[in-house]
Amino acid sequence: MRPAPHDIAKVDLLRELGYGGDTSLYAGALEAAGLSNPRKDRIALDKRDRVAGALRAAFVRVCSRGDCSSMAAGIGGGRAPAPAATQADCEVCGGSRNRSAVDEMVRAFDAAGWKRLVVVGGSAATREDLLRQIADRLEVRLVDGTIARRRVQAEADLVWADRVVIWASTELNHKVSELYRGPKVITARSRGVAELAQAATTSAIRTNSAPFHR
Repeated sequence: MRPAPHDIAKVDLLRELGYGGDTSLYAGALEAAGLSNPRKDRIALDKRDRVAGALRAAFVRVCSRGDCSSMAAGIGGGRAPAPAATQADCEVCGGSRNRSAVDEMVRAFDAAGWKRLVVVGGSAATREDLLRQIADRLEVRLVDGTIARRRVQAEADLVWADRVVIWASTELNHKVSELYRGPKVITARSRGVAELAQAATTSAIRTNSAPFHR
């Protein structure tokens, strides 16, 4: 099995963090923060959290909708507008979509009698956003998919959780995700917070409507 990579293409990291457009848009901010040489196309994975922080401080992510563009200055706090990688990443409209999806997930979990969620994968920024949206309404364990995990840890997560969500299409080492198997485990195929919440909601609703569910 191939070892986990130690670096990543800048364009891929930017998209994972929710930033679209050309990488040159962000070169100045990353260079000023001492995180990247503009001439290099790749960046070390251990810089992920610092890159996310530097970009959050410098840019507000905005989708192509006109009303979002016009509102960006009001929420940006002096940050420059930058194209969001997807609409779900837009800090104007994407946040409300994420909140709505997470609220629906919490209601579905409550109806199913579930309280504990394990999420495997996702970037530091998206995990932080998910945790913020959930607040204290569920017990949550967030597993960094880029850090090696022992089987005994994964088994403990599986016993503890009501549902385990594998966050696909994110930086997720196969050696980590393959530790999580069984009837409690589902996969969210898209990397957005709303998409993960929707996958978990669907699972909870199906379980709650099953003939022998109590």
